[in-house]
Formats: sequence, C-alpha cells, structure tokens
Amino acid sequence: MDFDLTPDQQALVRMVAGFARDHVAPAQAEMERDNRFPIKAWAAWSDLGMAGAMIPEAHGGSGLDSLSYLLCVEELAATSQTFTQIWQIHSLVSLLIADLGTPEQQAALLPDLAAGRKTPAFALTEPGAGSDAAAIRTRADRQPDGGWRLNGTKTFITNTGSDISDGTVVFAVTGQRPGGRPAITAFHVPRDTPGFSWGPPLPKMAWHGLHTRELALADVRLRADQQLGPEGGAFSAALRSLTLGRIGLAALACGLARACRDLSLDYALQRQQFGKPIAAFQLTQAKLADMAAHHDAMCHMTHHAAWLHATGRECQAAASMAKLVTSRLAASIARDAMLIHGGSGYMTDTPANRLFREAQVLEIGEGTTEIQQIILARHMGCPA
Repeated sequence: MDFDLTPDQQALVRMVAGFARDHVAPAQAEMERDNRFPIKAWAAWSDLGMAGAMIPEAHGGSGLDSLSYLLCVEELAATSQTFTQIWQIHSLVSLLIADLGTPEQQAALLPDLAAGRKTPAFALTEPGAGSDAAAIRTRADRQPDGGWRLNGTKTFITNTGSDISDGTVVFAVTGQRPGGRPAITAFHVPRDTPGFSWGPPLPKMAWHGLHTRELALADVRLRADQQLGPEGGAFSAALRSLTLGRIGLAALACGLARACRDLSLDYALQRQQFGKPIAAFQLTQAKLADMAAHHDAMCHMTHHAAWLHATGRECQAAASMAKLVTSRLAASIARDAMLIHGGSGYMTDTPANRLFREAQVLEIGEGTTEIQQIILARHMGCPA
C-alpha cells in the first residue's frame, strides 16, 4: 500500500498549516475570550477558496476530494477545534445541498456558500430526537399551492446566529413509510423566513465562537422549490452526510491528540521538579510515549476511512470505527495532557485545559460512542 501524499496534497497541508499559524491561532484566542464568530479569519479562509473546498468547481468551489479535505481538517484542528468545526459544518451542509438540490437550487445556493458569504446549518436534532434521529417530530404539511407549512423545534444546532449565518437545512416528517417509520424530507429555510427564529446561544464548556442554539418553526410557509430532494428521501442523504462527518470528527480527534502531544512534550521538557525536567521521570515518559503511539494509530485509522470514502468504497463501518476509537483515545490523551501540566492544566485559561474540555464532545457529536458500537455490532451480524 502507498501511504505517500500526492505533491498537491502535501502543498495543501503546508498551506493550511501556515494559515493556521498566522490567522487561526489568534482567532482561537479571541473566540475563547469573547465567544464571537471569527469573521476576519473566516473571510481570509474564504479568500483562499477553502469555504468552498468541497463544492463542485461548476458552482464556484474548489472541488477537493474527501481525503484531501480531511487532511486539511486534521491539520487545522491541531490549532483550533472550533474554527475547524465551523468549516466542517459549512462543508457538510454545502455537500448536502449539492447532493439533494436540483440544478436550479444548486445554482442559486452554492455560489454564496463557496465564497463564504453565508454559512449554513444542519437542523436534525430535536429535544426528543438525538441519537434516535428517526424520532423527530417537526412536521411539514403540504399546502394547496404545492408549498409547505413547517412546525416544530430543533435544538443543539450549530453555526447559527452570526451575521453571515443563513440557509438552514431543516429535516421534517412529511408522512409515513411502509412499516410505520416516518418519511423525512429536507427543506432550505433562509434566516428571514417569517415564523423561523433562533434562540440565544446555549452555554457550552468548549467550542466557544461556534454558537449552538435552539430553532423554532411556527407556521413557517415555504415554496415548493424550497424542498431539497425527493419527498421522504432526506434521511438516507443525512446518513451519507453523517458518514463523512464521522470521519471528520476522527480527523478533529487526530488534530487534538497531536496538539496535546506537542504541548505536553514542550511543557515536560521545561518544567523542573527535584532538580530536573519532569520529562526525565519514567512515568511522564510513559504518558508521552502512549500519546505518540495512540496518535499514530488514530491517524492510520482515520486516513484509511478517508481513503475509502474518497475512492467511492463502502466505508460506513470504517467511519464508525475511526470515530469510536479516535474520540475515546483523544479524551484519554487530553486527560493525560492536563495531568502532565499539573495545577496549570486545571486553570481554564490554559491550552491544556481547553483541549481537555474540547475532547469531551468528540464522543458525542456525529453519533455517540454507543451509536457507533451499535452500528458496528450490526455490521458484524448482531440482530437489531
């Protein structure tokens, strides 16, 4: 097997590393302090064509393959989990619109997303429907003119509320499938639609600058051409998006693990106790060695899943495996990083503490650890 990156991929990763150093690192410090969307860094990122990285070139994007995209996610995530997740949500929703949209919808919606002028959101989760996504209660009722009326509540919806947040893909029940399961349809809802509203930002332990809100839909009237994809056909598209999202979360975990490893090694070489650096103590060395070994294993799993996705192979199980293992290991690595930093790691204004807080959500987002275990057990032949 060939593990080498292409020259183009190597150049792309170097570009992202330089951008992360010059633009994202200062933005991360500001987000952690002010909890504001990083508009200047986002504008600079968009100027490089990266807002539209996964959008087809015909609609103003860069048309990156998924492996190249995920390598960028990993590199960026070593500097800022928050900025990376803003970009990842933007990219996944853009891909969903490209997947489900008609040529007219693609032409109308994708250029603004490719240019970074708007950032969309993905509204599936509800107060009573998280891991059980098929349990959503938001309804869309067909109107005499062929349009729709939506009612319901969504929660934990990210990339909402900034000045450029616009264009939420809302999933709603539009009927019933044979066997009693709901038929779920997707709709594109602009921010200024009457009856559509955001709640205040929900307070989070990390990912400050990436706002998470509750969305309310009260008799929201939509035209027929705001329906994305076939009626009742959105759930399978959402699952396709989640597969790439799970590999993306694994890439986030790899970036976080690398940041923890490098930060901990630097600190251990500088921190003196009993007349020598704590890196000289075998128990500290054991933690650092585990970080290095686990990070390497995480990257191999993630890159394999990304390669499967980029080459069009079946990768649902590989995506779940990568997400399951990397999120667990990232949480363990972040805990060891905080312990190596001792008292300073317990202070909320230190990078080690931020990385520890950020690691906790990796076992929740894009399907919890338990959901990944269920998926893998079914792939192994266990009964539902």
